Amino acid sequence: MAGLAFYNSAMIEAGINVQLQAGQMGVWRPDQSDRDPPSVVSLEGYDVSEGSLIALSTDSAGLLTVFDPRTDPPQALLTAQLHANARLRIARARLPRFPASTAQDEYTLYLSEGRAQITIPQANRRFTLQLAGDYATAQTRTPGIYVAEVNGESLRVHVVAGSATVVNRDNDLAVNLNAGQRTIATRSSLAGALPPPRSLVRNGQFTSPLQPAWTIETRTGQPDATPGVVRVTEQPAGSALLLERLGTNLGWGRTGIAQVLDARVDGARDVRLVIEFAILLQELPVCASLGSECPLLVAITWRDDQENSREWIQGFYAVGTPQMSAGAALLPDTMLANPQRKHVKVPLGQRVRWETDNLLPYLPNVRTIESLKIYAEGHAVQAQVFAVALLVE
Repeated sequence: MAGLAFYNSAMIEAGINVQLQAGQMGVWRPDQSDRDPPSVVSLEGYDVSEGSLIALSTDSAGLLTVFDPRTDPPQALLTAQLHANARLRIARARLPRFPASTAQDEYTLYLSEGRAQITIPQANRRFTLQLAGDYATAQTRTPGIYVAEVNGESLRVHVVAGSATVVNRDNDLAVNLNAGQRTIATRSSLAGALPPPRSLVRNGQFTSPLQPAWTIETRTGQPDATPGVVRVTEQPAGSALLLERLGTNLGWGRTGIAQVLDARVDGARDVRLVIEFAILLQELPVCASLGSECPLLVAITWRDDQENSREWIQGFYAVGTPQMSAGAALLPDTMLANPQRKHVKVPLGQRVRWETDNLLPYLPNVRTIESLKIYAEGHAVQAQVFAVALLVE
């Protein structure tokens, strides 16, 4: 019996990898305090151990991956998309030592600042996840996408897909959340299941014909150059927008869609962009020499209370490393003509769900959201967009 108990309870530490995507990211080892200097994380990333503390600076992003090191190639079991100013400690990441064990994968993550999106894909594995903060803990055994955000004196938990139970820190209040639902925990309260906010975007999942909600744009640098193609394709998980421009020696081009929103948001307390996409092909490294030719960009045009029209832009890329030389940007990680957001590096060919933080601080005195554009720019590019929303509370 003792042997069987050992067989079913023996655990090993999972593999853990951290990788910078934009800005600055540091790691403190389990035997360090946060008064020690952290190890710097690069775009190439490296493996860390259980107990490590990960911290990001302003305008930064990073990816944490928990994997099974015994498989070939290593099987990704959990990913954590970390956003600006996040501080996440990997309290526990353990796997059953023996394949036929009755034990489950065990993950405990502690978020003390910022925001993290945890994704656990569908797989033939059982697990328990605890995503904890100062005021509550979200618990789940269901594959899905879970977002936690520590904001001032509250912890917000959003179940994008899956289901979870959120328990307050005194362990005397609990709320069950299903896909699309949220809750907010404070020092003294735990809200019930809150509905999702409304989106300003029409046909954001591309289930209907693009027009009239969207207009199509295909521009080239030369009149006789090959234009890009915009079309909706059917995928196993549903419809997807395909932006592509294929060939060689194409020169500059832009391929994308736009939607006029003309929506008043001056009374809103929270505005966020959510986009799900995959970059499939990218010819120019990073976003080229001016930082403006990314394989996927999202632009929000807005007006302030003085009726000045301005633009917020976020770029994504999958190939290349930003480079500087003698103070000059050879491959900048931001758009030089509009340097407000660092471009984010994502894995080539992988579906990514990206949610911004509250955009209102980046849209000072905003009154109206005029339009939303999604486009691929550069030479040869290919990107899929599965869904886009502009959420307003």
